[in-house]
Amino acid sequence: MTAREIFGTPFSVYIVSSFRHKHGVRLLGRELRAMNCRILDWTEKAVPPAGLTPMERRMWMDTDRDGGQVYTFCENACLTADMLIYYGASGQDAGVEVGLAAGAGLPVLGIRGPLEAPGLMLHGAVTHWTDSVEEALGIVGSVVRHAAGALENLESEPDAVVRLLCKKLKRFG
Repeated sequence: MTAREIFGTPFSVYIVSSFRHKHGVRLLGRELRAMNCRILDWTEKAVPPAGLTPMERRMWMDTDRDGGQVYTFCENACLTADMLIYYGASGQDAGVEVGLAAGAGLPVLGIRGPLEAPGLMLHGAVTHWTDSVEEALGIVGSVVRHAAGALENLESEPDAVVRLLCKKLKRFG
């Protein structure tokens, strides 16, 4: 039985990151899609108009000149995804997104940037930190497998991190 058969929709993941990691976010999303995850993909929404200079693109991104659609999409994703993945090192917007998810009680898996030392609030708002994308993908794969099985036999899961993340999944009350 798949997650879609149980829930009606696939396991949804929102990747929180800086725009400067757009390519890495897309690659991570591709790997997650291969696990049958639905990616709430801000990279498809955050597309400045063609012909802007780098400074103008930055201004467009910082002010959401697309009528607030990017902000609204990201805010909704942070409050409704099954799980968030923080892909660092990222800036203040990503910290706000993690805070929204943590405040809503959603599990957040953090992938530290190579030189990142998250501050107190970001560190505490992330459910579990890892130092590699590969480790994060392994953890998400285990969480997705448990979710597809409606978390049956979760207590027999040997990985405490997987158990912790699964227990925070909102769809299971």
